[in-house]
Amino acid sequence: MDFYCISTSHLNANLDIRERFSFSQQRIKKSLEYYKENDHQFLGPKSEVAILSTCNRFEIYVTFRGNQHEFLDDSTKVFQTMFAFVAELTGFSIHEIAPLFVQYQNMAAVEHLFRVTSGLESQVLGEVQILGQVSDALSIALEIGSARHPLASLFQSAIHAAKRAHTETEIGKKPTSIGSAAVQIAEKWMKASGKQMILVVGAGEMSKLALKTFNQRDIKNITILNRTYSKAIDLADQFDCQAAPFEELENFLQSADIVITATSVEHPIITHDSLHPILKLRKDPSILFLDIAMPRNIDAAIRSIPGVELIDLDDLKLRLDQTRQHREHEARQVEKILEEELRIYSHWIEVMPTVGKLHRKAEMIRRQEMEKMIHLNPDLDPHLQEKIDFLTRSLVKKILHEPSSKMRMETTYKEMNMYTNTLHYLFGLDEEENAYPIDLEQPKND
Repeated sequence: MDFYCISTSHLNANLDIRERFSFSQQRIKKSLEYYKENDHQFLGPKSEVAILSTCNRFEIYVTFRGNQHEFLDDSTKVFQTMFAFVAELTGFSIHEIAPLFVQYQNMAAVEHLFRVTSGLESQVLGEVQILGQVSDALSIALEIGSARHPLASLFQSAIHAAKRAHTETEIGKKPTSIGSAAVQIAEKWMKASGKQMILVVGAGEMSKLALKTFNQRDIKNITILNRTYSKAIDLADQFDCQAAPFEELENFLQSADIVITATSVEHPIITHDSLHPILKLRKDPSILFLDIAMPRNIDAAIRSIPGVELIDLDDLKLRLDQTRQHREHEARQVEKILEEELRIYSHWIEVMPTVGKLHRKAEMIRRQEMEKMIHLNPDLDPHLQEKIDFLTRSLVKKILHEPSSKMRMETTYKEMNMYTNTLHYLFGLDEEENAYPIDLEQPKND
């Protein structure tokens, strides 16, 4: 089975570049819908695609259903077409885009997703937030219909491996997320300056993580601003702080000591020109800005204003080494878990085509027999038809469960070939058949 991935992240791109590829969930949905509607321009109707976009990375994953597609054995054309898709989404040329991305193919792409989902490729080694983001990427692709079983199986296996990593090691037991790192800086600044008033702009996940950390440290003098005022109120109630409308931002900037921004807007909400006159109204011009948003919420030009300190995501990257030694030790244990999970998945993708053929053959027979039964009993009650349909589906699934499970068990290459050849011969799996959609289980259940 062919897998492809293109990736740009904090490992190979600075914040200015990463901002250009920051997609909201709504934008991801629209992008995948556009791909489905125009797949003939890209990799065709048999292709599957998912998009992962976080604060520190933008990645596209592609695979194909079956082994008959025009891009077979032409990886260069696949990657060029993926870049063409990104070009359509962003308005940049392929010439501009290609140098910014790392390319992964087949098991290298599989291993990369496993490592990303487990937090080994995160800016904060071992952070757990990426696991939820990968799950969201899969959910969106399934919702839009741009991913079916092959790509879903890959993502589900990566998610399973990451859950094992966080359960069986302590890599996530001493987490240092971007949000908590920002809070640590804020706390040190408060102790040094004696100032306490905090303004949090935004009510999304990053703001929640920061507020949770503040709450754990019993820091209370916090006001939340958000464009949707009701969300600010909900978050304020949850963390016992104040809420205010977003329109009050300029007024609060006159008195806030620390400002944390984490909104999803695509343009800066605080600029040099907008901030400079506000600071003239302050008794004390010193103020700390912590911009943990992607794209950035604060124009970097404010650094030139006396008394203003700005920390953004790239600055935070330099300050996240306090617990790294512990996490690096645990990361070595995660590597061993991933080796095992990759071996299991590698075996699974070898046998998956045969298991898929077996299920499709059984489904074809089941549907043919259902159609015969309905033809012979035209007056059959529709509700009874539904019950019979459900019963036969359940029977087929239960009958095939054990042979499918045993095919997924690790064996020698010789034994695997013997089993697959036997199934092909006994069930005539190489015969022409309709590709009914089926629901195969992932390689290893949680």
